[in-house]
Amino acid sequence: MRAALAVLLLSAPAFAEDAPAFVPPPSTETTSPKTLDPAPKEAAAIEPITTDDTVGVTKQEDAKGLDAAGVRFELHGYARMPLSAKSSLRPREPFLVDNDYYLSGFAYTRLYEPDWSELFFSARKGNYKAEFGLFASLYSDYASARLENQLGIAQASVSAENFLDQEGLSVQLGVFWDRFGYVEPYDTYVFGRTHQGGFKVAYALPGGGRVQTGLGLHQAQLQQNLGLTPVAHIAGTYPVAKDLTLGAYVLRTWTRDKRQLSPIQDGTMYVAGTDARYKLPGDRGHVYGAFSFYHMDKVLYLAPALEVMHSTGGRGLTENFLGTDSSDDGSGKMYTLAVDAPIKVIDKVGVRAFGMATWVRSPQRDEMDPLANRDRRLYLKWGVEPSYRIHEKLAVSARFDRVILDLYDSENSFRVLSPKLSFPLDTWGELFIMYSHYWYGDKITLRAGQVPLETMPDTDVFKLQAQVRW
Repeated sequence: MRAALAVLLLSAPAFAEDAPAFVPPPSTETTSPKTLDPAPKEAAAIEPITTDDTVGVTKQEDAKGLDAAGVRFELHGYARMPLSAKSSLRPREPFLVDNDYYLSGFAYTRLYEPDWSELFFSARKGNYKAEFGLFASLYSDYASARLENQLGIAQASVSAENFLDQEGLSVQLGVFWDRFGYVEPYDTYVFGRTHQGGFKVAYALPGGGRVQTGLGLHQAQLQQNLGLTPVAHIAGTYPVAKDLTLGAYVLRTWTRDKRQLSPIQDGTMYVAGTDARYKLPGDRGHVYGAFSFYHMDKVLYLAPALEVMHSTGGRGLTENFLGTDSSDDGSGKMYTLAVDAPIKVIDKVGVRAFGMATWVRSPQRDEMDPLANRDRRLYLKWGVEPSYRIHEKLAVSARFDRVILDLYDSENSFRVLSPKLSFPLDTWGELFIMYSHYWYGDKITLRAGQVPLETMPDTDVFKLQAQVRW
């Protein structure tokens, strides 16, 4: 037992093939680590062609692990440690409408994302790998500990490459996630992130393409009237030209878990879409675009097997987009378009432009009250962030965000300007200082019950943050 613990604690950090993305309750997560043999073989698992799920650092070239008795042990992780406060002579925790990954819905900007830590331990022997993920939020030495934020061992899976001696074929079985259509500036998923126990089968196509399919389940949450919910998907990417890669995605999640004396009803959700990534000439960056379509029928009863657009399961979509009053238990359609373009202008100057738009059709209609109306509602947000690297260890940037929660109700919107001073930590992470000023429309208020006896969000906020990835 002591020897096993020593192996885990002494294993050198290894780098994940995809950069970290993020999971509940805050934002962002880390992808499954890639194979790190002395002569790495290319994994057959599908690689999203979206923007890298990065924290703004460069990928490490040489990943390291510890070999013992023919088994390779690796440790991967990501952590961010933000400290935010209202900017005034009487500092306190800021009151904001865009800082809760799930409750803010489309308004989320990730400017003031909460703390988050994750560790992935893996043991690999030949083509087989066992991996375990530990997640936690709200550091207890800084805040009051909350059991729901200490997720413990949240994932565990076994994967096999060259399955049945078939080159390029891989399988994975256990509790793990898949992520499709990641948009880094908003830390969200256009096609979805799965939360499941199940399996997937992937195959590396000739020419650099990948396809995969999988099926999983999310356990029922009967106290919340959420039934057992399967989720199935099929996805693929292929480089159609030297610098252009296309992808296609289809997902289905549903419940048929009716119980006696329970209000749970049958519900179904489909997601379909496509995306493309074009690499600009001269290593100038890339442009990513994605389009998705959601069809929802009584999704209020779906457990959170699928997360899309900062919404967990059908209940999150109902609360954030379809409406809880008269949407026929979460029925309707959504169309989403997303663009992200990080571009290097010259060696030390860069600019990033990004945006999302969502068109919602819902049975919840109210011609007299735009805030209650959810039908034919167009959500729009966009931003731009120029940056300048003053020194190898110092950079400055300024991010502008425009968020419109109803294009036909101009007062239901806000703007944010956020200058930032960053101190890169080589390829490991960064430290930064950021200040934000908000301009709110007349209809922007805090969520009901968000802060007792308070209705107006803060206009000036300050943050210190450290974040690392290994």
